[in-house]
Amino acid sequence: MAITVTNFTVGEQQGTQHTSPTLIIRTSMAGDAAYATGGSAAFETALAQAVVRSAVQVTDVHGFGLTAGAITHFVRWDNTNGKLLAYVLAGTQVPNATDLSAVTFDLTITCR
Repeated sequence: MAITVTNFTVGEQQGTQHTSPTLIIRTSMAGDAAYATGGSAAFETALAQAVVRSAVQVTDVHGFGLTAGAITHFVRWDNTNGKLLAYVLAGTQVPNATDLSAVTFDLTITCR
């Protein structure tokens, strides 16, 4: 015996907005050789290439930077401008043209 659905009425529906699945990515990366004040603008593009997708929309990034095994930096995602910002532990943004290539950033990235 088979059930045949011929007509039914949806009384209530939730979630009519279709969104992309959320991805949470744990990664590490070397810092920029010449960090630009205002953040790294190419972060989303590089991430999309790394995860082999045509595009990603980063919604949040948390992480820290290690230099010689010690935490020396932290990062924040600037959602308005789409840039990854690097800070020293005192809470000020890394100055323009600073070489961060010796810093390894351990990141947790939330994106779609």
